[in-house]
Amino acid sequence: MNKPSIDDLVADLQPVKRLSARGGVSLTGVALGVAILCVASVWGLRADLMIGDPPGIVMIRGGSLLLLGCAALIAVIGIARPAVGQVNSGWKWALAGAALFPIASLTLMMKEGALPMAALTASSAPWCLAISGMSALLIGSVLTAWLRKGAPTVLPQAGWLVGLTAGTFGTFAYSLHCPSDTVHYIGIWYTLAVAACAGLGRLLVPPLIRW
Repeated sequence: MNKPSIDDLVADLQPVKRLSARGGVSLTGVALGVAILCVASVWGLRADLMIGDPPGIVMIRGGSLLLLGCAALIAVIGIARPAVGQVNSGWKWALAGAALFPIASLTLMMKEGALPMAALTASSAPWCLAISGMSALLIGSVLTAWLRKGAPTVLPQAGWLVGLTAGTFGTFAYSLHCPSDTVHYIGIWYTLAVAACAGLGRLLVPPLIRW
């Protein structure tokens, strides 16, 4: 029996158009916009945001979430459109920057010698996880559907990054409503929301985008 040649193996292949990066960014932006609209309509936005005078910590946490989300999204787009020599490590630096919140919270705990009970028992904490998670589910579903049209090769990393992107943007949508602005609250509950979404992305996304 003759072994197939390279010509035989590629004879039926048809060229396909490379996935558009603009499409991934646009779809994710629309999903984030819908999530923000839902949060604003159902739960309302912070009063200081409504009058355009939010505290500095609110602007910093929002900027950190957007920066991390955009960096992770760029990495997802890179995975969907692989190329020789392509390196997408910007998200790691953005993640390191966002990690300053839990690090700061832990440092303050050690300095104060006590747990931040006000943050740990905050009545809004379950809403933080629930609203962030629901927003992330919407964004992650849209991003996963787009990624299925691409050519992801490192599926576990793709899962992590989709979850990280969705979780970060989803938490940003919640942050526009979040009544708390303490470092402990951000370091504990925002970190937990993003980490949980990243973990779920690692578990759920790879089987959905497998070739």
